[in-house]
Amino acid sequence: MSEQVYDEVDGAAPRPAENGELVHWMAPKPLRVGPAGMSVTAGAAFAVGVIAAVGVLALMHWLGPQRVVARPRRRIRT
Repeated sequence: MSEQVYDEVDGAAPRPAENGELVHWMAPKPLRVGPAGMSVTAGAAFAVGVIAAVGVLALMHWLGPQRVVARPRRRIRT
């Protein structure tokens, strides 16, 4: 069984790049965000959503049709 494990590990080894480079020293690291970063991101997304919703409602009110409330006229007999 141990020979089978070694054979599978040897077959899955990464091959060097075509230019012979084994390590990419200047490659950017993957983005890592912790719990604080996730909280800030969620809070910022919520704030942007609230501001967008209030902005849309303000534009709808400002650009909406002019509504005039017609008061019923009372007839006064003299």
